[in-house]
This record gives sequence, structure tokens and C-alpha cells, in this order.
Amino acid sequence: MNQISNQGRRDRRVAKTALSMCAGGVGIALVLSMASGTLVAAAAQPTPATTPRVSPATALDAPFTKTVSYLLSQMTPGEEVAVVEHGVDPDNHGQAGYLAGVPRLGVPAIRHADALGINVYADGTAFPTRLGLASSFDRNAYNVLGEEVGKQGRALGVDLVYGPQVDMARYPSWSRNLTTNGEDAFVSSQFSAAEINGIQSTGLMSQVKHVSFYNGQDRDTPSLIGSQAAHEIYLAPAQSAIQQGGVSSVMCSYAIFQIVGEQSAPQYACSNSNLLTNIVKNQFQLKGFITSDYTASKATSDVLAGMDNEFASSNLSASKLVPLIDLTSSSFSAPYAAATANAVARMLYEYERFGLLDNSKIPTAHESAVPQHGDVTSTYNGTSVDKQSGDNVALALAEESGVLLKNDKDALPLSTNKTVAVVGPTSTLLPASPGGERARGFGDQVQYTPLKAVTAQVGSANVTSAPGVDWIGDTVPTANLRVTKDANALPGLTRASADGSTTVDSTIDGQQTTLAKGGQYTWTGYLNVTTADTYGLLLQRPYGINTGNKSAYNGGIQQEPSRNAPPEPLSLSVDDAAQTIVNPGGNILPNAFPGGERASNNQYLGKQNLGVSLELSVGLHKISFTYKPTLTTATAPTVRFAWAPLAQNTAKAVAAAKTNDETVIFVDDSTPGITQGAGPNSSTSAALRNLNKTQVELINTVSAAAHAAGHKAVVVLNSGTAVAMPWVNNVDAVLEMWYPGERGGEATSNLLYGLVNPSGKLPMTFPKNDDSTPFSSNLERTTGTQTGTETRPSIKWTDGVDVGYRWYTDQTANVNGYEPLYPFGFGLSYTTFRYSGLRVKNAKDGGLDVTFTVKNTGEKDGADSPQVYIGASPDLAVPTYDANGIVTGGFQQSAQKLVQFDHIQLATGQSKTATLHVDRQQVSAWDTIGQKWVIGSGDRMISLGASSEELVLSVTRKVR
Repeated sequence: MNQISNQGRRDRRVAKTALSMCAGGVGIALVLSMASGTLVAAAAQPTPATTPRVSPATALDAPFTKTVSYLLSQMTPGEEVAVVEHGVDPDNHGQAGYLAGVPRLGVPAIRHADALGINVYADGTAFPTRLGLASSFDRNAYNVLGEEVGKQGRALGVDLVYGPQVDMARYPSWSRNLTTNGEDAFVSSQFSAAEINGIQSTGLMSQVKHVSFYNGQDRDTPSLIGSQAAHEIYLAPAQSAIQQGGVSSVMCSYAIFQIVGEQSAPQYACSNSNLLTNIVKNQFQLKGFITSDYTASKATSDVLAGMDNEFASSNLSASKLVPLIDLTSSSFSAPYAAATANAVARMLYEYERFGLLDNSKIPTAHESAVPQHGDVTSTYNGTSVDKQSGDNVALALAEESGVLLKNDKDALPLSTNKTVAVVGPTSTLLPASPGGERARGFGDQVQYTPLKAVTAQVGSANVTSAPGVDWIGDTVPTANLRVTKDANALPGLTRASADGSTTVDSTIDGQQTTLAKGGQYTWTGYLNVTTADTYGLLLQRPYGINTGNKSAYNGGIQQEPSRNAPPEPLSLSVDDAAQTIVNPGGNILPNAFPGGERASNNQYLGKQNLGVSLELSVGLHKISFTYKPTLTTATAPTVRFAWAPLAQNTAKAVAAAKTNDETVIFVDDSTPGITQGAGPNSSTSAALRNLNKTQVELINTVSAAAHAAGHKAVVVLNSGTAVAMPWVNNVDAVLEMWYPGERGGEATSNLLYGLVNPSGKLPMTFPKNDDSTPFSSNLERTTGTQTGTETRPSIKWTDGVDVGYRWYTDQTANVNGYEPLYPFGFGLSYTTFRYSGLRVKNAKDGGLDVTFTVKNTGEKDGADSPQVYIGASPDLAVPTYDANGIVTGGFQQSAQKLVQFDHIQLATGQSKTATLHVDRQQVSAWDTIGQKWVIGSGDRMISLGASSEELVLSVTRKVR
């Protein structure tokens, strides 16, 4: 074995911070042992580590246990359909799905909820989005997240949560990257299994989404994927979820695809028998069930392909399925009857496994050995979670998620003895957890913004708040409102009610007490603009619904529907032109907006904030806006009319940067009117996401002013994926905080001021620009191409196994030698680390045991996430390709791939030696022709590094 000290070896700025608080205040260290993640030497931690939580065991005779077999024998065809087909919830919790069950047999109604945290009408903790948490490179953090989500799901009256998401962040700009674990299959596999074990340890079922090949492409254009890439990259996290996580169920996606070498033609995921039956149920040995994504089922025959459960379509409805499974029907089909029975058995078994059945309805001889706690007569509608426990976990996870991308001349941490200008729209409005499939968080926590946290850190006398780009605005002053054009006109606007009455309001400040639910009010008059500018004109109203049924779930208090919603109660016209008004900060949820009242159940729902950006000249501008509060408005109707002059506000931010010692600019990747993760599900161009133009200009203008005055300028970025950074050379430091959850304001401040040392590592590559990605000039990988005998375009996944960093580090794939802006696995720290003593041994299972030492060589306690990469095998045959560039034989190999990682906490001067196990599958490749794993034997390079682009030590070892 030959040890090599790589060129350019140096002390590195790496990461810090362990998850120091979790549920109940228990400290966390990496002690989780998984199939391919054994840590021999546990990292130092400030308090005792938790025992990893695990899923309930799976019975050897699953799914046809004696209990399930009995229940099946007693069911009518209609009752079988009631198990597999979506139903209507008599007491809607605001969850995603409902199944009615079969109460007479002890099969309860089941509720399915979205997705990261628990998304129902009642409040649950908003945690950092999954891409952010993946930056922790900490398996145990995921286990703790899962346990907390599980506890809250049980408390909030749901039985299954749609998560984790195991899709890969293939495109850098996909809207749903925020809920993936990034671009690496091994990382996603490890984190998904850890999260599932945590969730299911509480008795809440976890459902993995999606299986599979749902990665940002146009879902209705066929995708062609090679068998090797399918198994090594896109199916690997689902395999781990089933085999290491013991997940109860998986969700088939909307995508249409063909695994070349396994299928003769493309099929939609929920109709794809090769995926659902051959791979998921037979190869991976899922004993649970497969659910369709909502409307993803295409035909009743999907049940023959292996789909077991359907939502939001009617292919398994009683009218379609019962005639096929009823022995007395002239349309009876034995294959459909068998497939349906199998589907029902799989669902019933998971209910049994998680103790959900009601034994009072099941004869003693057929009762499960697993204790059952179900009660088909229960009307439980609990809405209270352990808020403090959730808060503790959310804060700790957010602190581990932060990635320090740039820190020139130690611009960070900031000094508590200096003054600071707090700039940018997300300094005063926190994008905690945007999108429609995540817990919203508690309003009081979400409103604890970075500005409030920084102020608490250094004192109000040392803080100047100047957002520059302002999504809250100032109430339009009375002096700038006129009833008519007349120079002697009354100040204010005329309010006309539906009954014909009128009054003059001198200001529209959101403090009205005379507006009635079910009314209609229109304000008219003129806006007197004294300084030409680009104005954000904003209207703000109470958000939420009160059904009036206090006995219903959550006391009848609900969020407003995001899909098929009724008409917006607000409308605006300027200079006789109707305006399209949208949320100016698309990632800001209503409960993050201040100034609202609490609903009758004491829940803070927040405000709807809608507006438009217009260039207004000096003079009078005709204004008219209407508010139609519904009869079910959750709180007393009010409306606020505010404005935010961009140039004037930017000037204030510039002045603050000049006069304060340090400046922090808070920005996000929002688009007005669009919340990331709830917008388009396809990203066919694969272009990088850019920050909004006004935010880019704010960064450049304010940082220039700070530098001209000899001061630092730091950017805090909230994003749901990689973003373009043409402005990065203009600032001194960049802290990526992703969407940090409800405690994100405090976590951000703690990282900025060094109370916590950043330890995050990028779970996906940040490209420099659109011209330097795996998709540049490769239309076949994005929008698709039509070639040869194809009758329609298809998307050819010709990148194969070279996803993300594997493409950048492979010269045969990245032929132009493009370098990323920030590579996979990269992240700086306030301390330094040194690696030494890399040794590799062959393990009994055919894998490898990798041993090394990490030392904290800096002056601060910190945490590091060393990464182990393996090079290509010399013994595997070279790949062969079809006419579309898809691998059909031999083996495509990346120059390097991640096979292990760790998260180690070290005090100043402390060293730790760790041994990580690389399992056999990680040193193997999938054989397209043989349809099996083949070990990649021969001398292979094993490297230890701080990122995919910074490999510090390497050894060669013969794999056999």
C-alpha cells in the first residue's frame, strides 16, 4: 500500500458545530452505525450522545401474517377498495390524504401528511429544509430530526408522513432540490435511512418519495436512463430506505421513463412493473406498499404493475375495481383479484407492524404478536406538540446546516463590540420553510428574525436596520393621500362600502375596527408622489379561515387553500390600470409577517402580503383598491396600504453601510409570487437560479459603500439550491443558511458572531455559471432530443453515473475542465484541521476499512466532516453505448466517488482517530447485462479530503 501526500496539502478552514441540543436537551454525537456507516471512534461531544432510534422490525412472513390473512379472508370486495383507494375525511385535519379503513374489522382510518415536519392545520415545528440539513454531513442529526417529526405527527393525529424525499439534485436549479439530500447517492442513502429510522421509531409510518427518476426534468417527456446509472445513482437511496431504513412504503412519481437494458419502452412510474414489482418489491424486498403521487396513477392496470394505493385519481375506485375482483361479477379477473389482495395485504401488514389495528374487532386466535393500540371508534383530534422540544431540535439543526462559503481576511465572526448595519429583505422576514409541503412553524418563532437575533446579540444601540429592499413597507402617510385631485382636497382615501355608505380614512394602517366579515370595501383617491422612484405598493390583510365549527380539528381554524383557491379578496388599480399583485417575497409565508391577530384557538396565522412594483413619477396617481373579507376570515378584517420606495430605501442602506463598522446583507432566491418547492416541478433548461435583480443590485451597491468606508460586507444567503453568484467577488464573506426553519434567525446570528462555529459542507455543487455545468450544450439531457426512429423527443441521461461533482472531477466527462464556483463537500470554519495516518484494509465483506486521524489545529473548538473517495477499478470492462449515448454494456466509472464520510467534533488541539467501513456495494458496479452487482477489483485509489476538489491524502489498495 502506497501512501501519497497530495500536492498543495495545507491546513484548511473546515467546519464546526455539533448538534448540541435535541429533544429533551440531550446532546448528540455521531454514533449511528448503519450498513455502510460504522464509526469506531465516536466524536467528542459536550453532553452524552443519544442511542440511535430504529424502525419496528419486519415479520419474516410479511405481508401475509396470520392477522393479515384473517382480515383479508373477511373482507368484501368493496372493503378491499376502501383500504387502497382515497377517501373523504369527515374531520379534515388539513393533511394530504385520507383512507377510510374497515372499522368493522378493526382497520382504522389512516391519515397521510406532507412532508418535512407535519403539515396540517395545527402548527408543527418548521425544521431546516432537507438540502440544508444535508450540509451537516451528520447521520445522527437526521435520526433526531426523524424522531421529532414522528413525535409531532403522532401528536397531531396523522399516521404516515410523506418523507424523506430521495430524489437526486441532478439539475442545479430544480425547485424541489430544497427537500432532497443533494446530488450524491451515498449521502442521500445514508441520511434517508437515518431519518426513516427516527420517524418510524415513534410509531409514525414514513413513506419515501419518489420512486423514481423524478429529478426536475419535464415529467411528461420520456427519460432514457442506463441500467447502471439507474441502480448506482437514482435507485440507491430507495434501496437504502427499504433495506436499512425499513420504510413502510414508497411513492411512485409522475415521471415517464425507460431503464435502458431492462425495459423495451418508456412507462409512467406508477404503471412501471419493472420498477415497482421487479426492483422495489422483488430486488429490494419491500414488504410494505406503494402509493401513487397525487393524480400520478394512469390506469386501473397500475395495480397489476405493483401500485397498491391511489390518491386524487379514480383508477382504483369501487366502480372500476370491484367488478374485476368480485367473484360473482361477469367481469371478474383472477389477476386483478390477486393483485388487489396483495395490495391490501401490504397495507394491512404495515398497519399491524406499527400497532394501528384495533384488537377488539379481531379474534384472539388471529391477533398479532405485535401490540396493537388502534381504536376504530376514536375521534382523537389533538393539536398540541411539545413545542420546546421541537424548538431545541430546530435550532440545533439550523446551526449545523450553515455553510461558510467565503471568509476573506477573517471577516467572520463579527465582533459584538462593533456596530452593524443589517440590510436586506430577509433580515426582517424569515424564509423559514417555504412551499406547500412542509410544516409552517410557530408564528412567534418564525417572526424571530435575523434582525431581532442580531439586536439581542449586540444591543439595539449598535444596530442600524435598513432593509433596502423592503417587503413590509411603511404605511403610506396621510400627507401622501388625497381624496380628489383638488389641491384643497381632504387628506386620505374615500372608503365605499357595499351598502353605498362612504367615509374618508386618513390612513389605511391595518388598524380598522369597522370592517365586517362578508363585506366589500373599496378605497379610492390619489397617491401624491413627491420623489420619483420605483415603488413597491403593498396591500396586507389577515390570513386564514375560521369555519365556525369549534368542535372540528384545530377548533375549525384553517390555512387558506393554495390549490383551487377562491378569488383573492384584495385587488389594486393604479392610474386606471388593474395590477397583478403577488407576494413580493415569494418564500415568505403568511405567519412570518408581523402585525396580525391570533385566531380564536390562539394560533398565529399571519397576513397575506401582496403588491406590485411600479415606477412612479412625481405628482398625483389615481389609486383604487378593494378588499372583500370572506365570512370565514379567521380574525377581524383589516387592510394596510404600504409603500417601499426602492432607491430611497437603498440610499438608507448605503448610508448605514458607510457609518457602521460591519454590514450584513440578507438575501434569498425568491421570485415574486412563487414559493420555491411549490412552483414548477420541472426545470428543463437546467439554468442556474439567479437572485432577484433588485437583491443583486442591493448587494453590489451596499458592499461598495461599506468597502469605500473601510468596512466589511457579509452576505447571508437563503436558498433552496445552488445559485449564481456574479456578485461574490464584491463581498468579504458568504454564509449559506438555506431555508433554516423557524429558529433560523437565531441560528444565523449565532453563526455570524461565532457563538457557534460553522461546520456545514455543500451537499451539491455550486457551478460558476450556466456554461460550466454537465448540461451546458447538452440539450439531450435537459429539454430532450428526437433521434433515429423516435416518434417523439426523449431526454437522454447521457451523463450516466457522472452526476454533480463526479462530472466535474472526471476529465473524460468534463472535457473542457470546468471548475465549480464551490465544490461538493466544501465548507469553511473558524478553525483549522489537519488529516494524517490514512490507512486502508480489506474487510471481510469484500469492502474496505478506512482509518485516519483528524486534528483541530486552530484556536476554536470545531467540527469537521472528512470525506472518503474511491477511484476507478482497472479490472472492469470499458462501457459500450447505444446510439443515444446510454451505457448498454461494460461499466462507466467516475474518476472518484464518495464512499464514506464522518462528522467529528474536536476541541482545540484535540485529535481523533476514526475507522469507517466502506461496504461491498460501494466498491462494486451494476452490471447492465448480468443485472447484478460486480465488485470493482484491482488496485484502487482511496482518498481522504475536505471536499471533492481538495483531496489531502491518498493510498492505493487492492480490492478483491
